[in-house]
Amino acid sequence: MSTFQVVVKKVIDAPPAAVYGVIVDMDEHRKILPKEFTALTVEKGGKGAGTVVRAEMKVMGVKAAHRLVITEPEPGRIMKEVDTATGVDTTWTVNPLDGGRRCELTLDTKMRVKPGLQGWVEKLITPGIMKGMYQRELDLLAAHARTKA
Repeated sequence: MSTFQVVVKKVIDAPPAAVYGVIVDMDEHRKILPKEFTALTVEKGGKGAGTVVRAEMKVMGVKAAHRLVITEPEPGRIMKEVDTATGVDTTWTVNPLDGGRRCELTLDTKMRVKPGLQGWVEKLITPGIMKGMYQRELDLLAAHARTKA
């Protein structure tokens, strides 16, 4: 089965700890979700590793739900979300810049593509949709993190 990857980066004028805090705290994370997300429900935990959330979306008229398990391979710097049903793997990486006064945030998603024509269309269309959605999310995160710093 083939895969594709979507990577979006943004320099954020806020300290890495403030940015990471918004990412791992699902109460804060809810505040930065773009309009495509219709719900984010915490099933377990709520902050950091061990958290399990259900994210509901509507993209191009199609509703989808994802059950995400959160891990922190490097607490304070890297958070990972894995969809338990589809294997979609998203990594959030915060790298400090300018002595920690600001940071670069990378959002990196890897996902499998369905076989056949459906997969070909998915691979053609989905990355552009995801990049736009991720860019809006990072813009919202940047604005929100500045208020938390």
